[in-house]
Amino acid sequence: MKNYLALVLALAVVSSPAFASRARLESLGEGKNGSYYIDDSRNMFLNPAQIVHYKKKLFLELGPDTVGAPDVAVSANRGQGGFTNTFGDFTYGVYMNQTSQATLGIVQIGTAALGGAGTFLAPDSTLEFTLAGEAGLNWGISLFYAGNEDKVALLNRTASQVGARIGVEAANFQAFSTVGIVSKSTIDGAAELKGNVGIDAGATYKMSDAIVFAKFTATGADVNPTGGTTTEIRNTQYGLGLGWKHEMTKMTNLYARLEADYQKLARGTTDNRTWNIPVSVGAEAQALSWLAIRGSIQQSLLGQTWSLNNRSSLAGTTTVAAGLGLTFGDVQIDGLVATNGANNPTNNITGFGTAPVSNTGFGFGDNMLTRLAMTYNF
Repeated sequence: MKNYLALVLALAVVSSPAFASRARLESLGEGKNGSYYIDDSRNMFLNPAQIVHYKKKLFLELGPDTVGAPDVAVSANRGQGGFTNTFGDFTYGVYMNQTSQATLGIVQIGTAALGGAGTFLAPDSTLEFTLAGEAGLNWGISLFYAGNEDKVALLNRTASQVGARIGVEAANFQAFSTVGIVSKSTIDGAAELKGNVGIDAGATYKMSDAIVFAKFTATGADVNPTGGTTTEIRNTQYGLGLGWKHEMTKMTNLYARLEADYQKLARGTTDNRTWNIPVSVGAEAQALSWLAIRGSIQQSLLGQTWSLNNRSSLAGTTTVAAGLGLTFGDVQIDGLVATNGANNPTNNITGFGTAPVSNTGFGFGDNMLTRLAMTYNF
């Protein structure tokens, strides 16, 4: 990664930041699919109407394609990318290989329910098309498809998913939802995992420097082993929070978020619940005309998990992250410099972002820029 950094520093010239990468959001303590209160192009994975603010851009997120692995660990960072453009009064976008953590989670739980009798495939190589417009209020809709197939000897496994996103945006209000319409993963002659219609909805309301947000998620699937008993998987999540942005100087912004979250995950007769009140504080400074520096810390103020008669407090929840943005001309490079994120299972369900597994090298060694993204304005 040192070679990447040297190249960028050699070419850096004055340019405006693009606010458009997973590396940027994670360095500010947010998740890979966007933020409820920080402006970034990846918010299009929450509300497709957001692409009207990010026209004529090319996005690239560097990384390998680790099929079926949670897209959280640095080693499993999935290569992905796309672009936005205009057509008349409309803005459209095409994006490839964006993953659904909810889908991957259901597939992993479904595999566990088989008790070693097989492994379900996860949908892969997602293709998403988005269309948005501006007519009094901003609106957007997107459709996405992912498929996968694996034939080895007498074993035939397939997986597929079809879904949509829809959203609107007014001056101070947003409402949006992602709907998993159809999803299925099969192991011929052994088992089928059939997904329910999934909903991931949210809304925000802006009040001066603060944004109030609410979110709701309901996903699930039925695992049907051949000749066996069906296992139902049901996941329900609620969240309510407040995000705050303060312009400390013309070159420095301070961000803070406080929320309360609850999750119930049921698999057959097993019922696991988690509640959490996390806080996150981050800052972003334009240190030089070509250099932006970012950092954040987040932690659970109160939280607990329980199942049956077992209860335990959330532990190991403190996450510190740092990142930078480098610009030259119409190109911006964003990197997540370091993080001590422990890939806590609560990262994706109760208020934390998708903080990756620890980069223990906190510093400027070969592991620098553990996430690397490029945005080109054309």
